[in-house]
Amino acid sequence: MEYHNGEPLQHMGVLPSMAAHRYGDKTALTFMGQETSFAELEAQANAVANVLVDNGVEAGDRVGLYIPNTDQFPEAYFGAHKAGAIPVPLNLRMDPNTLEFVLEDGDVDHVVGSPLLAGGMDTEEGRIVGPTDLAERAGVANVYVSGVSDDGVVNYSQAVAAADDEFDVVDRAPDDVACQPYTSGTTGKPKGVLLTHENLLSTIESYDKGGLPVDPDDSIVLVLPMFHIYALNAIQGTYLHGGATMHLIPRPDPEMILQTISRRDVTNFAGVPALYNMMWQTYRQEPDAYDMESLTDVICAAAPLADDTRRTIEEAWGVPMTEGWGMTETGPAGCVEPARGVRKSAGCIGPALRGVELKLVDPESRETRVGPDDLEPHPTDDIDFDDEEQVTGEIAVRGPNVFEGYYRRPEKTDAVFDDDGWFYTEDIARVDEDGYFWMVDRADDMIIAGGENIYPAEVEDALYEHPAVAEAAVVGAAHEIKGEAPVAYVVLEAGADASEADLREFSLDHVATYAHPRRIFFLDELPRSATQKVQRFKLEEDVETRLDGSLGSSEDL
Repeated sequence: MEYHNGEPLQHMGVLPSMAAHRYGDKTALTFMGQETSFAELEAQANAVANVLVDNGVEAGDRVGLYIPNTDQFPEAYFGAHKAGAIPVPLNLRMDPNTLEFVLEDGDVDHVVGSPLLAGGMDTEEGRIVGPTDLAERAGVANVYVSGVSDDGVVNYSQAVAAADDEFDVVDRAPDDVACQPYTSGTTGKPKGVLLTHENLLSTIESYDKGGLPVDPDDSIVLVLPMFHIYALNAIQGTYLHGGATMHLIPRPDPEMILQTISRRDVTNFAGVPALYNMMWQTYRQEPDAYDMESLTDVICAAAPLADDTRRTIEEAWGVPMTEGWGMTETGPAGCVEPARGVRKSAGCIGPALRGVELKLVDPESRETRVGPDDLEPHPTDDIDFDDEEQVTGEIAVRGPNVFEGYYRRPEKTDAVFDDDGWFYTEDIARVDEDGYFWMVDRADDMIIAGGENIYPAEVEDALYEHPAVAEAAVVGAAHEIKGEAPVAYVVLEAGADASEADLREFSLDHVATYAHPRRIFFLDELPRSATQKVQRFKLEEDVETRLDGSLGSSEDL
């Protein structure tokens, strides 16, 4: 990693110090019209560190961050790092019981809360409990909230304003745990992911050297939640390191996003498919109201993007859209499709980032199908790219970015690692003759119908080709003969009209007969996690209720 003051950068708490030294009064971030320079961010993070230490925070303590995308988040996050603590970003969209579980499971001793959430908040997704109430439920004694003077609560803004803005960073080793984000819980109870200083900094280095290169002239609208690893480290860390500007937006408001891009001459944007769909639906209603010419790069992550959506946005906005892949457990370094040079269609996640090793293995035996040596410096002639099975498999990843393990879950940790340090992700991908990876699906989402492997993403992509389909998700349902078979959940475009029979007939022309959805159910919206990933487990529960038994052969077309 790079050097600062003659020493290698090995501590996350030093990152804002290095940025302040390099970029000084340049704007690091904006929020609701308020600008914060790199020097000011460093001073504020130092003040936060002093407040935390004065209130008993010691090296290795867990500090929960219950904060949306506001200018409070970066200062609290890096302040915790400076104090030698381990920030635990809290998913604001988790229900109160799950948040209580995370605080207790994560051994969180302190919670820094946003004043925007002080009294709780009702949203379309449900009730967001206030930080003091949440801390009381979980038995966390130390709470910091601006404007709150209850017993046992530190008035955050008052304390930070009064604190010294200089601080000597508490020593931590590169392999000490630096951050403990939790998985989104789309497949069960959330798990604490132990990321070290080396994991986080090596990820920033990988993005800086190819995956997400930025310079001080760049800027980004950051609406992806900062409690999620991509915004937390890939964007926040990389933009701070590169001297670029972040425009923080606390909620996925498409109008606000488009206006910020237009008015601020923003160069970059990162989103997930659901967010791009929302933005496009707003943009197309009045395209002349928005100026997208400043954009040079947009990236889609977290879930596969429909090819039709990608082509439409690229043409309308005149900007290349790329995709990438990574996980909380990889910091999230993995793959990124280059915006220049070889251009692929949707679903391509690009080659492995520098410093990251990837291989494809048999999901059952973990036998290597395509190893890193088969792809570097270019794919070998021994690979038959026409053999779908040979070039498709579960992604395994190894490198300095890969996490230490799951907090207090040694059996789960042992299950996902082998003795050589490879982490087995359960994500399925294939590789092409250029050494570019393509996302297929999650191994545990795969449907086996009568012995045939069906990946939901392939069926979803086919449904997206229908002009009436805005969103689609496919899950498996019990089938009396085939064991299981696909069913689809669809959200129609506004004003569109299509029946179940229409879409089932359409799917037969676009996927193999055994892969067509046996039933199609219509929803107003798909259930999603805070990172906008479809919560398939909720759809699986729903289909069991709807069918009240197994699919029969009569449901085949």
